[in-house]
Amino acid sequence: MNASTMRIDSADFYMRNVRTRMPFKYGLAILTSVPILHAIVNVTVEGKRVQGIAADILPPKWFDKDPEKEYEDNIKDLLFCARAAARVYSAVGRSPNTFFSIWQEGYEATLAAGDTRHLNHLTAAHGSSLMERALIDACGRGLGRTYFQLVRDNTLDLNLGCLHAELAGVSPASALASAPLTSIAIRHTVGLADPIYRGDIPAEEVLDDGLPQALEEYISDQGIAFLKVKVSGDMDADRERLRAIAVLLDQRARSCQITLDGNEQYRDMDAFSMLLDYIDEELPTLWRRILYVEQPLERSVALNSSLREGIAAAGGRKPLLIDESDGDIDTFAQAMDLGYCGVSSKACKGLVKAIANAALAHRRDATRYFLTGEDLMNLPVVPLHQDLVHVAALGIRHVERNGHHYVRGLDHLSERERTACLSQHSDMYAYRDGLAALVIERGQIAIDSLQHPGLGVGLDTDIEAMVPLDDWSFAQLG
Repeated sequence: MNASTMRIDSADFYMRNVRTRMPFKYGLAILTSVPILHAIVNVTVEGKRVQGIAADILPPKWFDKDPEKEYEDNIKDLLFCARAAARVYSAVGRSPNTFFSIWQEGYEATLAAGDTRHLNHLTAAHGSSLMERALIDACGRGLGRTYFQLVRDNTLDLNLGCLHAELAGVSPASALASAPLTSIAIRHTVGLADPIYRGDIPAEEVLDDGLPQALEEYISDQGIAFLKVKVSGDMDADRERLRAIAVLLDQRARSCQITLDGNEQYRDMDAFSMLLDYIDEELPTLWRRILYVEQPLERSVALNSSLREGIAAAGGRKPLLIDESDGDIDTFAQAMDLGYCGVSSKACKGLVKAIANAALAHRRDATRYFLTGEDLMNLPVVPLHQDLVHVAALGIRHVERNGHHYVRGLDHLSERERTACLSQHSDMYAYRDGLAALVIERGQIAIDSLQHPGLGVGLDTDIEAMVPLDDWSFAQLG
């Protein structure tokens, strides 16, 4: 199919505030409430006026972990980049052009806008990723095509050689599975504050909201077969916690596999290697369960060539991947050269970049290099659906999912949206015991209903239930 052209007519933003059912502790942050930023674009696709949407939570201390910045500062930075992206994309897309042409110029201009405020490119690129996803959604809706079809047939006009010279002439279809996945395994997040056993929960913190709370409950109730375990960099605390998890898995989930997430808690490989030594020597069954280790080193040193030997040595024991270090288009290529094997795919970092990274992994050595699906507490409807339809297209078979763990079902949506989820995505959601929530059976979620025109959303988002960005303030989070 020939590349399609589009024109951007307008772009607007809306906020929805969400409270967690239990604290989510990762790295330096403890998350108890968070806004979801929605980008709404009106686009003319091949003469047809359509609307596209994208959305993400705005979390503290992930895009930017500067200890001098408060949560409000993190949100202000992300909103600056979102508004900048809307301006530059709208300017570039004022005249009809292909998606890729608009994206390429808009992406670079958004990074440049972030540079004026000395923002890292992970932060700046988030604004671009919102516009990117909203345009892809609009293109699919306007043409009646799924995300998989748009990429497979290169309706978006992606030129991967412009991103990596070695991909010149490589089709975006090379990054895709033979067909989009119809189900995906949950890789359950074990946050630093999450209880392992029901008995670990103080009486005053026990939840009675119809959902599991302790790790042992998730394993028994949902049949979880994959875990993502956060480590803190505190050797004593990590030893104790990993030992408890190892005992639980040996008792309740002998086939369960895990990944470790360092969340940038290490400044050098020596300290991290001590943790690997402990697991290898003292917890051998847990060691055998580990599939890979995510971002152990702080981003300022993670790609430092002086650490090449240590990175290669640790990566020879368990594959290492980058996440927070993945700020630029060429970052994964740099990481490969240092001894890393993987990179996370997150919608908030950009779909085009993930497609290019997947194609790069396939071209270099698909048996060694890989993409994973990691989470930033993606919530229904828009963030969750768009990330899932993307990883389904790439064929990533287990994905970190934690939104359903930290936020109670679909309670944060309007009644209209809950009803639409239950009727239009009945494979994903069900109403049980007074709660509309994600369905997880034998550790899997069914996602076939995401395969419809656009980027997986499949229903009209209730804008009236949100706050226009110009009317929103940080104080509204509570």
